[in-house]
Amino acid sequence: VGVKVAAFLRWFGWIAFGVSVASPAADPCYTLEGRDPPFAEVLKAGGGQPGERFNRGGALGSRVRVDRKRLEQQVGPLTPIPKDIRLHTQFCSAIPRSEFDRWSRWYQEDGDVQVFRLFKGEQNIRNGAGDEGTPGRVETYCTLMVRPGTWREWEGTYTIIQPVRECIFQLMHEGSLWPFHIDMSEHGDIVFLRRRPVPGEAKELLVARNMVGASLRIKVRANGTDYEVYQKAPLGSGDWTLVARGSFTAAKDNKISFRWGMYCGSRKGQSVPNDALLFVTGVQIR
Repeated sequence: VGVKVAAFLRWFGWIAFGVSVASPAADPCYTLEGRDPPFAEVLKAGGGQPGERFNRGGALGSRVRVDRKRLEQQVGPLTPIPKDIRLHTQFCSAIPRSEFDRWSRWYQEDGDVQVFRLFKGEQNIRNGAGDEGTPGRVETYCTLMVRPGTWREWEGTYTIIQPVRECIFQLMHEGSLWPFHIDMSEHGDIVFLRRRPVPGEAKELLVARNMVGASLRIKVRANGTDYEVYQKAPLGSGDWTLVARGSFTAAKDNKISFRWGMYCGSRKGQSVPNDALLFVTGVQIR
């Protein structure tokens, strides 16, 4: 009985601000159908050529089948994925929704679940491969206009299946500037990272610890200058907990972008350190 209770608490448990909850046992809420070829094989097949910035050939992979009923028990009812979004992958950026199916190696949608994947040894080859390649990313994003005094909001739930050291959310101001990241460690810890902290502000803040197999709901508010970040458990009616607020250089042309998924960095010569899998559900953009 004790084992069953412990498993129940692990599965339905959640992480309060900076508090640790044990990870669930290795019992994934998904299955795979098909094959994920090695990265070298994908390159050889012509899916992408080093330095080719907008390859449209695609890269296919195994199909991820999510146990959606089980996932709903952890995150609540699943809601439709926003339609007006685009996709970045290791081979190509600004991919329109009509072409998402070409990139199933890295991104899939199973019902209302966004599935993000990266594989050990991969690189973003848009600027070259090997010493010129970078660990890269798979992210969906939307670009929005803001007006003085008007806030845009992004809200979504992250479920960490296979962690890797990466960024899982970026607020971008037009001009390729990011005021902050929300990062994940290789152990599944979630950390808020400011780009330019002012005196008295911490650059890094622990949001949640040991999130492998668990879920966390995040809300971001932004108006092109100021931002606020909140977190809460996905289930229940508890209040949002403020993680951080701040300001940054005003967005050029009043444009901001919300990016979510997995971004392993831009250091040349490095590659993705291990296989990674992330589910995102309940995304709302207001």
